[in-house]
Amino acid sequence: MKRTNWLLVATFSIIAFVTGITATYVVLEFNDFTVIESNMEDDEFAEFLDVLTQLRRAHYFYDEETDLIRGAIDGMIAATGDAYAVFFTTAEFENAHTHLQGTFYGIGAEVTSINGDAVIVTPMQGSPAESYGVLPGDVIISVDGENVREYNLNEVISRIRGEYGTVVRLEMLRSGTDIVMIDVTRGRIVNETVTSDVFEDGGNTIGYIRVSNFGNTTFNDFRDAIADLEAQGIDGLIIDLRNNPGGYLSTVNAMISYLLPSGRNITSAVDRNGNAHDHVTTGSSSYRLDVEILTIINEGSASASELFAAAMLESGGFEVIGTTSFGKGTVQSPVSVGRDSMLQLTIQAFLSPEGNLIDGYGVVPTIYVEASEFRSFLQVHLEGEDELAYDMVHPGVQSAQLILDLLGYDVTRLDGYFDSSTEEAVRAFQQDNGLTPTGRIDGETATAVTMGWRDKVRDPHYDNQIQAAVEWFR
Repeated sequence: MKRTNWLLVATFSIIAFVTGITATYVVLEFNDFTVIESNMEDDEFAEFLDVLTQLRRAHYFYDEETDLIRGAIDGMIAATGDAYAVFFTTAEFENAHTHLQGTFYGIGAEVTSINGDAVIVTPMQGSPAESYGVLPGDVIISVDGENVREYNLNEVISRIRGEYGTVVRLEMLRSGTDIVMIDVTRGRIVNETVTSDVFEDGGNTIGYIRVSNFGNTTFNDFRDAIADLEAQGIDGLIIDLRNNPGGYLSTVNAMISYLLPSGRNITSAVDRNGNAHDHVTTGSSSYRLDVEILTIINEGSASASELFAAAMLESGGFEVIGTTSFGKGTVQSPVSVGRDSMLQLTIQAFLSPEGNLIDGYGVVPTIYVEASEFRSFLQVHLEGEDELAYDMVHPGVQSAQLILDLLGYDVTRLDGYFDSSTEEAVRAFQQDNGLTPTGRIDGETATAVTMGWRDKVRDPHYDNQIQAAVEWFR
């Protein structure tokens, strides 16, 4: 006799994964409920219960606060070898999805992972993080007194977010030496997933749209951006999906349907039995824009953004530029389990319109262009030193040298040795930026140099991939 557990799957599915710097999601809508049946034999279940009983009864290291059931669940998931299967509490699950909403509550700062640490990239303009003094380069050590150095990025972000008007205490390492404590009152953050611009080149007006993720307001914002660019008489369109971790599949469907004729394949979701569910464009009988469209991707483009790029390439016949995408092409479904938990498990794999497997392979661009080398520079950290000065050898010196050279200062060495040319370059930088011209790199100078690097990273004129995309339209 088999013991059967019946788990009811919600009427939508969400793809979630962690790339190391961010989390991504795709929502699929189902018309019918799906039932999943387990096939655990009575003796297998009895063995599990016997182990649980013995641990609780006689294990020397047993602690009543130890959650053996949660450990067993995590162990079962780990045994599958599926990095995208996750067991959440309901609160954890909801927090993981707030970035796909039009608004959410938090401090308003872009956070990334550098060498395993959660690091502030930049506070959003006008955000609580900015007004309370959070700076680019701050390394988050603890949140509300809880050490987060060993947590992944998603776990750190989930602890920073919270209810509107509540206070979160951040302990941060600044410039590698200073420990700062900042209490930030959480505010309402508007999540702008679509931004646009126009580039003039060789007599052409090229529209540019950056899509950071596929949230619930993205399609409307995307459509408005296209209307605005079309009114300016653009001769071509660039859609930038770099470092886009994904989002709602329904949003991707709507956006592709807005650009391509109806009946074009967007993707096929295939289950383990080989059954395929096709997603096709709807509602449009002709191209919305009578211009060429170029999509930019990189290794941080994942999941839904890979579906978008593959559809534009294979169903639309448009070029894709950049570097090969991340390669996340499996579908995870959230299942309610117990009283207050969600199990996210892989149920399908995505195929491109031409039937190519995305998972583990990614989307290969038709025009290969590497990112600007300086985008990989590390921010300037003092790493325990009070300051960096002449005749020192230090990783922070090399970061400063690379950035100062990028900013146009005369640096003859880029190897981390603090020579006289580095000293003079630092002194010149300090004078140009209203700092005391000591020629040494203290915490204030390290932050200012890092900010100079960040401004270059954000400047499209220094972006190899954007510039190559603009030049392609000539």
